[in-house]
Amino acid sequence: MTNVPLSDVQYVNLNALTAIKIGILQDRVATCCRFALNAAQADLLASLSVDQIWAIVANVGPATLFPPRQDLLRLLQTPLPLAGPLAAAQTPKAQAA
Repeated sequence: MTNVPLSDVQYVNLNALTAIKIGILQDRVATCCRFALNAAQADLLASLSVDQIWAIVANVGPATLFPPRQDLLRLLQTPLPLAGPLAAAQTPKAQAA
C-alpha cells in the first residue's frame, strides 16, 4: 500500500465510513440508528470495498461527510461524567447552515 497524504477532514471521512461499514456488518439496526442512516444508505455503505471507500474519500477531498452535533460545544464543556448521558439524551442533528 502506498502512502497517500490525507487532510484532517479526509482522515475523519475515511475513519467514519470504515466504522459505519463495519458497524452495519455487525449490527445493522444499531448502526443505522446511531448514524441516522436509511436502508438504501446502509445497503450502499455495506457493499463498498476498502478501495471504493478510499476512492470516495480521495475524490470528495476536503468536504466533510459528517457534520458535527448541534450540541458539540455544550458536550465538550460539560463535566465528563455528564457528557455520556447528555449525548444520549439529545439526537446528534447537524447545525443549520
